[in-house]
Amino acid sequence: MTVEEIFSKLATHMAQGLQFHNTLMRGYDFLGLYGFSKGQEYHYLEEARGYSCLLHYYSSHYHKLLTIENTPIDTIIPENWYKYTTMDVDVGTKRNAVKTMMDKWI
Repeated sequence: MTVEEIFSKLATHMAQGLQFHNTLMRGYDFLGLYGFSKGQEYHYLEEARGYSCLLHYYSSHYHKLLTIENTPIDTIIPENWYKYTTMDVDVGTKRNAVKTMMDKWI
Protein backbone atom coordinates (compact mmCIF):
# COMPACT_ATOMS: atom_id res chain seq x y z
CA MET A 1 0.00 0.00 0.00
CA THR A 2 1.42 3.39 -1.00
CA VAL A 3 1.62 6.44 1.24
CA GLU A 4 -1.05 8.11 -0.87
CA GLU A 5 -3.42 5.15 -0.45
CA ILE A 6 -2.90 5.14 3.32
CA PHE A 7 -3.63 8.87 3.63
CA SER A 8 -6.57 8.52 1.26
CA LYS A 9 -8.09 5.76 3.42
CA LEU A 10 -7.58 7.86 6.55
CA ALA A 11 -9.16 10.92 4.96
CA THR A 12 -12.12 8.91 3.66
CA HIS A 13 -12.70 7.37 7.08
CA MET A 14 -12.52 10.79 8.73
CA ALA A 15 -14.97 12.27 6.19
CA GLN A 16 -17.40 9.45 6.96
CA GLY A 17 -17.02 10.19 10.68
CA LEU A 18 -17.87 13.84 10.08
CA GLN A 19 -20.97 12.87 8.13
CA PHE A 20 -21.93 10.39 10.86
CA HIS A 21 -21.65 12.94 13.70
CA ASN A 22 -23.55 15.51 11.66
CA THR A 23 -26.38 13.05 11.11
CA LEU A 24 -26.51 12.09 14.80
CA MET A 25 -26.55 15.78 15.71
CA ARG A 26 -29.56 16.35 13.44
CA GLY A 27 -31.35 13.27 14.78
CA TYR A 28 -30.91 14.27 18.41
CA ASP A 29 -32.05 17.82 17.63
CA PHE A 30 -35.20 16.43 16.04
CA LEU A 31 -35.90 14.31 19.12
CA GLY A 32 -35.46 17.35 21.35
CA LEU A 33 -32.38 15.84 23.02
CA TYR A 34 -30.24 18.96 22.83
CA GLY A 35 -27.56 17.76 25.25
CA PHE A 36 -26.88 14.68 23.11
CA SER A 37 -26.91 16.92 20.04
CA LYS A 38 -24.32 19.25 21.57
CA GLY A 39 -22.15 16.24 22.42
CA GLN A 40 -22.20 15.13 18.79
CA GLU A 41 -21.52 18.71 17.69
CA TYR A 42 -18.40 18.70 19.87
CA HIS A 43 -17.20 15.45 18.27
CA TYR A 44 -17.99 16.83 14.82
CA LEU A 45 -15.97 20.01 15.40
CA GLU A 46 -13.01 18.14 16.91
CA GLU A 47 -12.92 15.65 14.07
CA ALA A 48 -13.30 18.45 11.49
CA ARG A 49 -10.19 20.06 12.94
CA GLY A 50 -8.30 16.76 12.73
CA TYR A 51 -9.52 16.18 9.19
CA SER A 52 -8.38 19.64 8.14
CA CYS A 53 -4.97 19.05 9.75
CA LEU A 54 -4.57 15.73 7.92
CA LEU A 55 -5.38 17.29 4.55
CA HIS A 56 -3.04 20.20 5.22
CA TYR A 57 -0.24 17.89 6.34
CA TYR A 58 -0.51 15.75 3.22
CA SER A 59 -0.65 18.65 0.80
CA SER A 60 2.20 20.54 2.49
CA HIS A 61 4.50 17.49 2.78
CA TYR A 62 3.67 15.57 -0.41
CA HIS A 63 2.48 18.55 -2.53
CA LYS A 64 -0.54 16.67 -3.85
CA LEU A 65 -4.29 16.52 -3.31
CA LEU A 66 -5.77 13.44 -1.71
CA THR A 67 -8.48 11.40 -3.37
CA ILE A 68 -11.35 11.00 -0.91
CA GLU A 69 -13.94 8.37 -1.69
CA ASN A 70 -17.57 9.38 -1.47
CA THR A 71 -19.05 6.45 0.42
CA PRO A 72 -22.47 6.87 2.02
CA ILE A 73 -22.93 5.92 5.65
CA ASP A 74 -25.68 3.68 6.95
CA THR A 75 -29.07 5.29 7.27
CA ILE A 76 -29.29 6.53 10.82
CA ILE A 77 -32.39 8.67 10.60
CA PRO A 78 -35.38 6.56 9.49
CA GLU A 79 -37.13 7.86 6.38
CA ASN A 80 -40.51 8.04 8.11
CA TRP A 81 -39.20 10.67 10.60
CA TYR A 82 -39.28 13.30 7.85
CA LYS A 83 -43.08 13.44 7.88
CA TYR A 84 -43.41 14.14 11.63
CA THR A 85 -42.63 16.95 14.03
CA THR A 86 -40.72 16.71 17.29
CA MET A 87 -44.03 16.96 19.18
CA ASP A 88 -45.25 13.79 17.45
CA VAL A 89 -42.46 11.66 18.95
CA ASP A 90 -43.45 9.62 22.01
CA VAL A 91 -41.17 8.55 24.87
CA GLY A 92 -40.82 4.97 23.61
CA THR A 93 -39.66 6.14 20.19
CA LYS A 94 -37.14 8.49 21.79
CA ARG A 95 -35.83 5.70 24.00
CA ASN A 96 -35.43 3.31 21.07
CA ALA A 97 -33.87 6.00 18.88
CA VAL A 98 -31.29 6.89 21.53
CA LYS A 99 -30.38 3.22 21.98
CA THR A 100 -30.10 2.67 18.22
CA MET A 101 -28.05 5.81 17.60
CA MET A 102 -25.72 5.11 20.54
CA ASP A 103 -25.20 1.53 19.33
CA LYS A 104 -24.35 2.73 15.82
CA TRP A 105 -21.98 5.34 17.19
CA ILE A 106 -20.18 2.92 19.48
